[in-house]
Amino acid sequence: MKDKSSGFFWPSFTDLMTSLFFIMLVLYVLTYVMLKKSIKAKDEQLAIIHAVEGSLLPLKNDKDFFRYEELYKRFTLRFDVEFEKSKYRLAEGELKNYTLTIYKIKEAGKKLQTIIDNLKKEKDSNPNLKDVSYTLVIAGYASHSGPEQENYLLSYNRANSLWKYWKNDLGIDFEMPMYKGLIDLQIAGNGWGGVGRIEPDNSEQNQRFIIQIMPKIGDLNQHPKK
Repeated sequence: MKDKSSGFFWPSFTDLMTSLFFIMLVLYVLTYVMLKKSIKAKDEQLAIIHAVEGSLLPLKNDKDFFRYEELYKRFTLRFDVEFEKSKYRLAEGELKNYTLTIYKIKEAGKKLQTIIDNLKKEKDSNPNLKDVSYTLVIAGYASHSGPEQENYLLSYNRANSLWKYWKNDLGIDFEMPMYKGLIDLQIAGNGWGGVGRIEPDNSEQNQRFIIQIMPKIGDLNQHPKK
């Protein structure tokens, strides 16, 4: 005798397959949408990174006043800055080869200001850069001679003198209101420390300045509104 319930199997099986098909279709659509959003987000993140890298190219390509050290991802002044022993002021009697060195320091300050002004223009005009700011570090070094603690203070005073010269003598002030939200200025003294020191360690060439511009990128998951 034929089982009466067998007549319900195929309609039920068809309904089950139809339901599974729609479930798979919904999952496929959701996966496609999520992947598309993820790819778009990564493209926007890459656009931000490329925009930041491009904004620093003028400083990297400068051949007159700045040198980019690829190994340490930092900038140094391209010219020598040598002080008399235990001196730190940018003044005659304390700074060796004063006339030429102070001229180069002045021109380097103007160049740096031009580049930072361009960073501001690019940020104002490029939505991808709206959450990008920069830490500007002016760091002084000292040759490995004399007491260690005194040399750390000496290297800081040298960096502080450079900042004050640019600010007070040239009017180049990176803490002006126009740079708010763009530049976070830090004055540092590396003393005997820091990477990339010149051998021998007591060489006067270690009496130098490091100019570091480090981008600070906001949450890359917060995409700019179109």
